[in-house]
Amino acid sequence: MHHHEHEGGQFVSVKVITTDGSYPDQGFDHVPSHQPLHVQLEKAARALHLVDTTGWVARVAGESAELDVTKSYDQLGLTGEVTIDFAATEGGGGCA
Repeated sequence: MHHHEHEGGQFVSVKVITTDGSYPDQGFDHVPSHQPLHVQLEKAARALHLVDTTGWVARVAGESAELDVTKSYDQLGLTGEVTIDFAATEGGGGCA
């Protein structure tokens, strides 16, 4: 009885862009589509020596909606090549 958790091996190509550089440098990193977003963000933070990413938000490049990093690419409907902007929230009072 063969038990395939990820049928056909679904992957997404991910690039994380921060103010301190991108991860990976060139091209995209191939990650399983069932993996939660935060795993790749943590990898990027380590690779780019980001000291403290508390309060940072992830967005699909060019979009304003914040991504829930505890969810997987599948759950967020992200497929193919995904470029993620990862940065501190714009400091600004008033927005509750």
